[in-house]
Amino acid sequence: MIGHVRGSWLILAAVAVVTALSAYLTVEKLTVSSDLSLLFPESGDAGALLRWTRAFRGRDPAVVLVHGDRPEAVAAVADAAAEGLRHAPSIVRVVDRAPLPPVLRDPTLAWVHAGPAARARLAQIVTPTGMRARLQETHALLLAPADDESMREWLSRDPLRLAQVPWEASLGLPGSVSASPSGAFVNSDGLARLVVAQARGSPFASGDAQAAVEDIEKVLAIAARPGVTTELAGGHAIAYATERLLKRDLEVSAALSLVVASLAFVVTFRRARALVAVLPPLLLGTLWTTGLAAVIPGGMSGVAIAFAAVVVGVGVDTGVHVYAAVLDARRAGFSGLDAARVARAATWRPTLVAAAVAAIGFGSLGLSGLRAMRHLGILCGTGELLTAVAIVLVTPDIGAWLERGTPPVPRRAPWIEWLGRHTSTRRGATIALLLCAAPMGLLAVIGWPRAAGAIVSIRPRSLPPLVAEEHVRSLFGGHPGQSIVLSIDPDETTARTRADQVAEALEPLEKEGVITGFDALAAFDPSAVTQRSRLAERDALDLPARRTLLEKQLGEVGFDLGACAQALEAFAHPSHEVVEDPAEGADVRSWVMARHLARDNETLVATYVDLSDDPDAARLVREAVLRADPLAAVTGFDAIDRELRALLARDLPLVGAVAFLVVAVAMRLALKSGRHALVALATLACEVGAVGVAMRALAVRWHVYDALVLPVLFGVTIDESMFLLHAAREHSMSEALRTQGPLVAATALTTAAGFAALLACRFDGLRDLGAVGAFGVLAGLAAALVVVPAATRVLLPSPERGPPEPR
Repeated sequence: MIGHVRGSWLILAAVAVVTALSAYLTVEKLTVSSDLSLLFPESGDAGALLRWTRAFRGRDPAVVLVHGDRPEAVAAVADAAAEGLRHAPSIVRVVDRAPLPPVLRDPTLAWVHAGPAARARLAQIVTPTGMRARLQETHALLLAPADDESMREWLSRDPLRLAQVPWEASLGLPGSVSASPSGAFVNSDGLARLVVAQARGSPFASGDAQAAVEDIEKVLAIAARPGVTTELAGGHAIAYATERLLKRDLEVSAALSLVVASLAFVVTFRRARALVAVLPPLLLGTLWTTGLAAVIPGGMSGVAIAFAAVVVGVGVDTGVHVYAAVLDARRAGFSGLDAARVARAATWRPTLVAAAVAAIGFGSLGLSGLRAMRHLGILCGTGELLTAVAIVLVTPDIGAWLERGTPPVPRRAPWIEWLGRHTSTRRGATIALLLCAAPMGLLAVIGWPRAAGAIVSIRPRSLPPLVAEEHVRSLFGGHPGQSIVLSIDPDETTARTRADQVAEALEPLEKEGVITGFDALAAFDPSAVTQRSRLAERDALDLPARRTLLEKQLGEVGFDLGACAQALEAFAHPSHEVVEDPAEGADVRSWVMARHLARDNETLVATYVDLSDDPDAARLVREAVLRADPLAAVTGFDAIDRELRALLARDLPLVGAVAFLVVAVAMRLALKSGRHALVALATLACEVGAVGVAMRALAVRWHVYDALVLPVLFGVTIDESMFLLHAAREHSMSEALRTQGPLVAATALTTAAGFAALLACRFDGLRDLGAVGAFGVLAGLAAALVVVPAATRVLLPSPERGPPEPR
């Protein structure tokens, strides 16, 4: 007796410690990650995109879109915003106009920054015809009224304006934005402008993202004018908005699940007091699971936050069976601790077996190639087990204390009696089975729902920064299907040289219309190897031999030869020095370097390619890139679609087969009958058919994040069939329907409530997951209530047995 008491106190102490630790972790450590890359596959081209996201998105600039109905008002707000952001604590630098061409000590170093087309243009400029035309343009600029002495000095040093040639192309801003002649980033009608700001810290750090967004919003509020609208895009804005959206979804879905599941519980027992027996252990198990979620490295992903709503829903169904056993024990004459003991003895095995099967069903997601789904499976499976254990331990004692009075008389369920009558005859049972099998036949004709685009589920369409990105593209041009080429190497010079070769290969594609543009580091700061190669191409033109021609042309056009002495000297003795980091000290060029160059154990150099509408554009770009750099990785957000479709084709059969096998073995062991196990598995087939038809009818998108819920439902919904078949074996099918029918209906409704609560989420992937889960649970309930009695009547005929003799 003393040992028993001591063991009970040890269990209570352990529970108290775990609960306290879970509470601490939940309050202090639980984070919801705003990093949408957690939803990306980790293999193939999508894996390269994941690596780019981690390495570069921390440098992603904030882009302020200013648009209105009057150009002067738009310009005033953009200028005020740029000036205000320069003084904001969280902003490192601000860029609102394109850079001037670099001031080169030798204008013939322009070849260093020139791509193939620019080098061809430079070669044409140093011909006799080219020189004269270019010098005449420069002379006209010098004669124009202007007070900018630095401009006159620059034109004297470089009268051919060689340094300007490589910089006459686009700067490569978001949406393929180019600078206007004034230098400002403005669209063609002047009604939209862009201001680019580099924020401190990483968008993946919650505090950094919040500080940047709040500072920018304060500045925009001060700069605001009537008729002018401002929008914010970029990594920090996306991260901040995503984190707020996911936290809201977590809170709303969990609370809604608790309310709806509790309502279903109260309706089942018609006794609000029953919640007092179920909610404490339910919340305890959920708290334990939340504590586990708090230790996930990097925080919970957008999909994994669904665990709270699901755990609450599937947790309540254990309470339904346990509390029903307490009432049965009270009706049998047991009271107090004896009633609790009898109820616990009657339910612990089937409820924990059901919980274990459901947990393994969730755990099968651990085989998925997606981290987000693995996290979801682990959390939901663990939560299912923990809440079931907590309810079995706590609910019988609380329930027995609450039901000290006369227990209620069991209520009749007319719908159960109706169902029993229509499946009690062989003819009625056969018709019922055919109706349940009809969806599978219909699917064989119309086909399974087609896979939807994964981006729809990953990127919440209503997120304001993503809407702002769309507006930038619509106002300034550009395509959402941008490709990213990564040149990766441990050695920085090698990586940059390979990226320069990629840029060389892309330029002809732009002329052919395969791509609408590209943004490469080679245009701003090519590697030393590339610079030497380009200077060798310059030297092949023999500029010293052209010095006399240049001097003659300068004199004929009307230039002061003394003022142009530096230019003549450069032709006579062209420099061969490698240009060291031209971006240093210039805000816009510093941002360009950060946009293209990063370290992630190795050096990553990114080249951004805007594809045309040509359906073969992606293929042609990939082929050209790999010819130039066979080791390059070509990726982009379209790679997520391709990889997720491939994962869906791999994961769904694998996860489904494992879940189905586990359920089949569990049913065979639990029911101790192969035929009864086959009946239970038949309900799953009918359930899958109904889900497929419903998705086709309701146009629910089919993607990897909701598709993998289907095999999970095998473990979650099989317990309805198990309890009915177990009761039928002990008594009769009529008695099983009468006693267990209302209970399995209640458990299915509470589980469906957990999934249905996700429909209130704003994150698209969670809504789809909730829709498939909720309908799947309801379809599983209908299949269990119809297929089990009907199949028992048709396939497993046996005489109805009455209740066992009292002992």
